[in-house]
Amino acid sequence: MLLQDIALRSSEGKKQTLRIIYEDQDILVIDKPPGIPVIPDRWDAQKLNAIDMLYSQIQKNSSTSEQKIWVVHRIDQDTSGLVIFAKNSESHRILNRSFFSATVKKFYLAIVQGCPEKPDGRIDYALAPQKKGRVLVDPTGKKAITIYRVVEKFSHYSVLEVNPVTGRTHQIRVHLTAIGHPLVVDPLYTAKTQFGISDLKRYARIPTEEVPALISRLTLHAMKLKIMHPITKTEMEFTAEIPKDMQAILKALRKWDSIKPGRKAYHPF
Repeated sequence: MLLQDIALRSSEGKKQTLRIIYEDQDILVIDKPPGIPVIPDRWDAQKLNAIDMLYSQIQKNSSTSEQKIWVVHRIDQDTSGLVIFAKNSESHRILNRSFFSATVKKFYLAIVQGCPEKPDGRIDYALAPQKKGRVLVDPTGKKAITIYRVVEKFSHYSVLEVNPVTGRTHQIRVHLTAIGHPLVVDPLYTAKTQFGISDLKRYARIPTEEVPALISRLTLHAMKLKIMHPITKTEMEFTAEIPKDMQAILKALRKWDSIKPGRKAYHPF
């Protein structure tokens, strides 16, 4: 029996769903909600995480109780979107090799500060880990390549499709910050913990009543994966819908930060 979507609540009590996008005898693809790590937390093993939730459902089904799941890759806890797992050791071996050789294509949707001058670009900065979980641009670090494309532009913000060719820790976040267009929300690299209508009041005439923040997590969504199936060798593409909190930002930006005739998009440099 195949796994089913898993309903849960966020730390703020909001309803969330860990969705099963695809499953066969070799692979499992999920759409992970934000706030949930892929694997158990290093410091708090009891913290809710995707792999334990999947195993919990497996154990409830006697026909699949012996099934194992191998972690192939991860996305940040506060990033939403697609994660692929292997269901046997051979698939795990082949998928690991595919990720390492960059034959797996990963595409993220990022809402960022400012608007890149060029409609697309390549970021090629080596990265190295630092203290307190941070990663910084460092010429002595490991090679890292990110390709981006502007998909929607506003006066002070923009939406990018981002393809991390390599898979370094925090790669997208650090690379976008390095070119002057960090994520709209990124507590670690910009100290920005949330985004709401109040952030747009300096740009537009907006009613003064206070409203809750539109989003309080990374404005980053793993929206598309292109792979070669590890066993059948079939080309496959998976997509995850834009989550409601990011849709709320886009709605607000289209209403309050659209580019007016004669006004150029904002560039920080």
